[in-house]
Amino acid sequence: MRRFRRLGCALLLALAVAPVANADKGGKDDARRFFNAGQKAFKEKRFVEAAKAFEEAFRLKPHPFALINAGDAWEKSGDVALAARTFQRVMKLEQSEEQDRADATERLSKLTPKLAIIELQGEASQRARVDQDEFVGGDRVYVAPGEHVVTLLDVDGAKERKLELAAGASRTVALASLLPKGDSAEPATPGGPEAAPETSEPTADPGPTKKGGVRAPTWIMFGLTAVAAGGAVYFGLAVNDAEKKYDENPNRDDYDRFNQNKLYTNIAIGVAGVSAGVGTFLLIKDLSRKVPADKSSGTAPRVGFSPLPGGGFVAGAGRF
Repeated sequence: MRRFRRLGCALLLALAVAPVANADKGGKDDARRFFNAGQKAFKEKRFVEAAKAFEEAFRLKPHPFALINAGDAWEKSGDVALAARTFQRVMKLEQSEEQDRADATERLSKLTPKLAIIELQGEASQRARVDQDEFVGGDRVYVAPGEHVVTLLDVDGAKERKLELAAGASRTVALASLLPKGDSAEPATPGGPEAAPETSEPTADPGPTKKGGVRAPTWIMFGLTAVAAGGAVYFGLAVNDAEKKYDENPNRDDYDRFNQNKLYTNIAIGVAGVSAGVGTFLLIKDLSRKVPADKSSGTAPRVGFSPLPGGGFVAGAGRF
């Protein structure tokens, strides 16, 4: 209340001591009268009436004190959004001094968590209506939580945008997106909630696709796994045979054959394990791969086995 009295006294003093011409005296007198009426209504807790009186005083004689008092009155009346917009006006007002802007900023920061924000993206020459109030492109509009309607003015057939906002939420509306279809306008900034869709050159239709199937390298890996596993069994049996013969008649040849076949067994087991892992990985890739349906036909992978002494050879051929 001390701030309120200071603002009131300062405005009255400014109105009283400023040198003016006789033609302007009536406007100052009217501004003083409305300001006094606003003070009285505020003290009597008729906050809406007080806010309107302070705003009329400002209209007759622009001064930040009148607007700050109007914002306080709107806040007391429960219209927090209108109070926030009033404090915004103080911050932009040419007559406001540094202290006035600091006071308005402090009051606005206390109200912001209770409100939502609609950013009107566009040129300052574009007029828009948020609910029943008019704004221009570039304005930051404080609104109460709930549903709001943004409409572009001065354009026949313009679209409207409905927004549902919670306290603390912020939404950007590109005014260009409200123009009727076919009207030229600058697109919205990419990435904004109301950004215009990006356009690109048409791309060729890839056509229907299907699973790519199992490719030749995968078959080769599993074939190698089978061969290595067979080799491990073969050399394992040779190890047992060499061990048995050595136990019956210890000699150097059976001992060397035992160690050699044991080494081959371990190598075959290792190859079988590695090729099985690689084959499984390739199989998963193949089953998830898609190819154009018209290219999926043709020569299927072929796998052949050619016997070799002591093992086998795997050969694969196909398109992959």
